[in-house]
Amino acid sequence: MRKLLTIAASLLLLLTSCEREIDIDYHEIAPMVVIEGRVTNEGTQVAVRWSRSVTDSVKGPSQPGAKVVVFDNGEENTLAYDPKDGCYRSALKGIPGHTYRMEVDYEGKHYEASSTMPIPSSVISTDFYWLNMLDQRLLVDVMWATDPDPAERNYFLYRIDRRSAHPHITPRMQQKAYRWNVFDDRGNPPGRIYRDIHCMMEQTAIDDEEDNWEKILYDGDLIMLQLLTIDATAYEYFRTLISGQSGGANPKSNISGGCQGYFMAAGISRADTVVLHLDNVPDYEVPDDLWR
Repeated sequence: MRKLLTIAASLLLLLTSCEREIDIDYHEIAPMVVIEGRVTNEGTQVAVRWSRSVTDSVKGPSQPGAKVVVFDNGEENTLAYDPKDGCYRSALKGIPGHTYRMEVDYEGKHYEASSTMPIPSSVISTDFYWLNMLDQRLLVDVMWATDPDPAERNYFLYRIDRRSAHPHITPRMQQKAYRWNVFDDRGNPPGRIYRDIHCMMEQTAIDDEEDNWEKILYDGDLIMLQLLTIDATAYEYFRTLISGQSGGANPKSNISGGCQGYFMAAGISRADTVVLHLDNVPDYEVPDDLWR
């Protein structure tokens, strides 16, 4: 396990240590509707946006004027538009095993999607460690969680958010996820989920260059981790979103009607908020009972 971590970290170092400029001829297309909807054990929300140019890093606001309905095993729930953040919201909370259907009517077009909520996982622990590699150290967040149904393939999305009082970290930076990714439970210990989340190289924090401020975690930052248990179609959307970013390709939407985006029913588990103190972060040592 230690060898695998070291190899992964070495590859990360190689990938981030050399850069070159590549000119890509992007072809602009007409904006498309983008719908992002989720039903979770914490509530229901849907955003309706217009797509943006691949060269535009700012996500557009959610648009008013849509009719958004989510059906819970046939029971209709109409979502109300919240002008504070532009999302359509409902107090409807997801129940594992229930199938939810979303219908959106916007500017004369109809969009639909459905998703069945999986059994949620539960975060057991999340701890920061320094991973020694060559002559440098990599900060990793090691997460342990339960595998809700070891007999079946399960899919997950993790997200790390941070709140920082450091002057280099702007409100815009704090609105974005610090780290996120999707994975499944293949290759994990029986009944448990293990993930080492690569955060930053120690030297990057020491150099503290402006181009890297968004990547750096500072002393006193509040770190919040959430783990979502998602279905296969949501996993495929986020997987193709990640793989398509380098080539400008659109992810595989699970919504019919000719729009982009996703709809998912997911169980959320949250870890306790951690106050990061880099001087107190220990070196990583593989536990003797890792795979028992």
